Amino acid sequence: MKKFLVAAALFVTSMATQSAMAQDCTAELVARNGRVLDTFFAYDYNYNQACREALSRCHFEQNRRSYDRVVRNASCQVAYTRPDPRPRKETCSFNLVNTNNGRIVDTFTAQGNTQMRACEKADNKCFDARYEKNNPWKFTCEKIRGGRPGPGPGPRPTPIVTKFCSFDRIANGRFGGRVVQTYTSSARGPRGTGVQARACSEARTKCARDARISGRRDTCMKRF
Repeated sequence: MKKFLVAAALFVTSMATQSAMAQDCTAELVARNGRVLDTFFAYDYNYNQACREALSRCHFEQNRRSYDRVVRNASCQVAYTRPDPRPRKETCSFNLVNTNNGRIVDTFTAQGNTQMRACEKADNKCFDARYEKNNPWKFTCEKIRGGRPGPGPGPRPTPIVTKFCSFDRIANGRFGGRVVQTYTSSARGPRGTGVQARACSEARTKCARDARISGRRDTCMKRF
């Protein structure tokens, strides 16, 4: 009885292994206009042998139905599975910006399967470059807006810039007089949209407000 159980177990294991190793192939009976008239399947331990068997079944059926002109003029072909199209990549870019003057030092771009992953990779590149500088705290990484996802050149993204502007409040309005206080403001926005002007307007407003309440004839002058 024990020998019988061992033999049965070996037989089941062998059949499972053979089934796992089996290869399948599909042949199609295709009309001249490309329409698939019939499909035939075959299995074997060798893929080429499975395809030969599937084609043999296809030809047998074609001969059997040779009275039909469409079938007679058709052809037997191995059906190949088309690979999935290449997944579309998302792109993201970051600028390394000098916070003292708003100048873009470098731009870093990366691709990923998702927008979040692409931006994470681009930000990491920018972060590494930032900390290679002597004074990393004087630089910042800013995401570029307006880019187009996917491979290929596409339209050039519009960089987001940071601009700074400073005004000195001068005591009693004397040219070259004592600087009482310096007012610095910053503004962010797409390049070419008056970012610098907004920064200067804010700094000038702060300076003028304090000049009015100083009790002197203080004046505000832009620092260059």
